[in-house]
Amino acid sequence: MTGGVVEESYRIGVWAALTRRWSPYLDITLGLAAAAVSVTSLLSTDVASIDSRLEPGDPLSVAATFVAGLSLVWRRSRPAASFAVFVASCLVVTLTDHYIGLLSVLLLFSLYSLAAHGRRRDAVVGLVVCLCTFISLAVLDVPDLGTSDLVQACALLLTAWALGDAIRSRRAEQSERLRMAEQEAVTARELAARAVAEERLRIARELHDVIAHSMSLIAVQAGVGGHVIRSDVGAAERSLEIIAETSRKALTQTRWMLGLLREEDADAAASPVQTIDDLDGLVRDVRQAGVDVALTVEGPVRPLDGAIELTAYRIVQESLTNVLKHSSARQAQVRVTYVEDGVDVEVRDAGRGVPATSVPVGVAGGHGLLGLRERTRLLGGALEYGALEDAGFRVAAHLPSSMEAAS
Repeated sequence: MTGGVVEESYRIGVWAALTRRWSPYLDITLGLAAAAVSVTSLLSTDVASIDSRLEPGDPLSVAATFVAGLSLVWRRSRPAASFAVFVASCLVVTLTDHYIGLLSVLLLFSLYSLAAHGRRRDAVVGLVVCLCTFISLAVLDVPDLGTSDLVQACALLLTAWALGDAIRSRRAEQSERLRMAEQEAVTARELAARAVAEERLRIARELHDVIAHSMSLIAVQAGVGGHVIRSDVGAAERSLEIIAETSRKALTQTRWMLGLLREEDADAAASPVQTIDDLDGLVRDVRQAGVDVALTVEGPVRPLDGAIELTAYRIVQESLTNVLKHSSARQAQVRVTYVEDGVDVEVRDAGRGVPATSVPVGVAGGHGLLGLRERTRLLGGALEYGALEDAGFRVAAHLPSSMEAAS
């Protein structure tokens, strides 16, 4: 429906542009032609055969007739002034008992122009003036205006005014539709730009999570390898293998995410999006880095929305990354519990962390957890984190089961 409105509004806009460009030249041609033809009609008509009271053309009637026709040049740009000059010139011709001729027809066109291009109030005043003038002329018994002519003239005046008013109303309606279509187009562009910005921000968060976690593992394994390279060659080789595998995974995900930033039509379905099922591999990598992580999954396991599963994975990933970077803990617990309205995720460790008095539960910590808390909030969930009373750190989150449930 919106597409049809936009297409029609485009046609209206093109037509309006063409009209604005050529209308001045058309009106000049029309005014000059109307003036010339009206004067010719006045001078070439045998007025005595029409009404014996009519006077033959003289300089005054010729000048008034010419001015009346010429006033149509400004029928669009100054419709009220053009109509006033036309009516005044016609009165000069009529009240001096001269043949009005073609001006009686052009009067209808002048009134139509006033109704179509002028203000409605001016058009109503113009119609009333015309009707009152014709009635007054009939009462004065001017030549060439009988009772039957009066009725016909009033009917034609009303028709010309109604036609012009309908054209003006339609033009106003089209302008309003064009304005609404333009507003809808602007709104659509703004929504598209906002969606692109939000998607790029999401990708940037994903990139941060991937790089932060991978570099933490690489740093830990590089330190272990450097420490045991002389005493335990096998352990040093395992550290190098972990570094190589972690680097390959990080490079694959980073290439895909950077590809999304470069290509607008990237296939999101082909993305390496992690789920809760991938936590086993994540925990295994962290164990190889020297932290004994216990993973527990409880409740009836069921598939969740992709965004929910990815967020749960990122919460565990960021939490374990913080354990590697900021804690001396050698053990950590990851608990994933499927509940009726979603899934609960909890990660805790027993490292030295920071004093419980300085980071209470729920108070902002690193930028990674801040981003995860905002992402969780947007999904309709909640995330809290902070130091435990004795020692260690805890991250806990509740996520809904689907985006529909979140909304």
